[in-house]
Amino acid sequence: MWNRTFLVLSGIMKKFLPAIMAIIGSVFIAAFVIWAFSLHGTKGLFHVNGQFHAIFILLFVSIAILSASGVVYIWLSPRLKPLPDRLFTIALVICALPGLIAPPLVYAYTNGSFSGSIGDTPPQLIITADNGAFGIPNIALTFNSSQPTANTVVWGTPYNPTSINEEKASCRHVFLFCDLQPSTGYTYRINDDASYSFTTPSADGMLHFAVCSDTHFGAGNNRSDLTAAMLQAIASPANGFDLFFSLGDLVEYGFNASQWHEAFDAFSVATSGIPTLFALGNHDSLFAGINMYKDYARPTDIGLSSNSQLWYRLDVGKIHFLVLDIEWSAESYTPAQAAWLEAQLKDIPAGDWKIVMGHGFYYSSGSAHEGWNWFDNPETINILTPLFEEYGVDLVISGHNHHMELLQHAGVTYVICGAFGGWPDQMRDCTSPASLWYQHGQYGFVDVSLSGNQCSIILRDSTYQSLETLTIEK
Repeated sequence: MWNRTFLVLSGIMKKFLPAIMAIIGSVFIAAFVIWAFSLHGTKGLFHVNGQFHAIFILLFVSIAILSASGVVYIWLSPRLKPLPDRLFTIALVICALPGLIAPPLVYAYTNGSFSGSIGDTPPQLIITADNGAFGIPNIALTFNSSQPTANTVVWGTPYNPTSINEEKASCRHVFLFCDLQPSTGYTYRINDDASYSFTTPSADGMLHFAVCSDTHFGAGNNRSDLTAAMLQAIASPANGFDLFFSLGDLVEYGFNASQWHEAFDAFSVATSGIPTLFALGNHDSLFAGINMYKDYARPTDIGLSSNSQLWYRLDVGKIHFLVLDIEWSAESYTPAQAAWLEAQLKDIPAGDWKIVMGHGFYYSSGSAHEGWNWFDNPETINILTPLFEEYGVDLVISGHNHHMELLQHAGVTYVICGAFGGWPDQMRDCTSPASLWYQHGQYGFVDVSLSGNQCSIILRDSTYQSLETLTIEK
């Protein structure tokens, strides 16, 4: 009986194999699409990027065509003459094969399965969202190793060193430096390696920090040589930067661990000695890239006072930074983030400096590209800028657009600084009414100095020359 049943089923399988292949292919494509849209950044990718919008539409159509063709084949094949049946069979198999092969391969690629681990990376000083006893943010020393290791870090002032020992061997390493004194020099050493040093910022209203965005390591056309030159300038003690912010798109494909390795290796000249914060960009979060960002740039071990690895507040005396998760447009601005932002803005005293940072822009000049207007973004403007104006935000710094620009609207100063190595955008064909100054085709970053009630903003090029300066006062 069982043999007979098996033979019958085998005959049905053989007869309708092309239809089964087509239906399974449509299921594979559907599973990939569902997985992709379950990820953090795909909604924005579909909404803003015209090329990927068309690809996903093609996938939706392919699901419908393959599943419908399979059903039609089951109904029609027994009724066709041999030649039409053979042609239909060949056509269906040819159409089904990409659905069977491509989704698993694309999933493995975009999930980082082919990129390996990040390997050995140099030390980075990451600014945490928690303050110590003296009003200075705690700092996390982070690095990665290709093999699990347990390490010892000796750190402190030259006359008061202390040791931290890892209890378990791991490939990801986080050491917290807490309760730091303002304006104080510290050193640290990992095992018997070379010593590094850093100086904490003051808490008396004076602060000097650099901001960059859009390096795009791994893009192929990024200018890593100019990125390296700018990092050297930021790292130079003569230029006296207290903090360093990178506002996203550090890498081209966030799911590729080797690009994160390249980026951290390059940035270490500055980030091993200047406390740094890496915000999330749309390229960093591509597909499974969000997990690599969380693991490498914002690990949970550093402390998460905002209960998020994607948005956070930093306080340095009376200077307050609110770092947001704004990637493609406003898709990543969740209700939880919105509630958190308004609560923070209400909490900060009116006379203190309020600085908002994140990858995506609000006001900006730009041009239309792939079905999206890369200038004054009505989605982020309508949702967020009324809060900036209501609560007296002083300065908003963003990347995303690959140029440099100064803008002002309703008492808020906006800066675009997406020029730290990624290929420049095309020349603007729409000038924002808020624009004060615009530079196209130039690589650079932002140099900000705060002293009392005055803030100096300098746009610098890749040779550290000043391109434009704007001073604002409270």
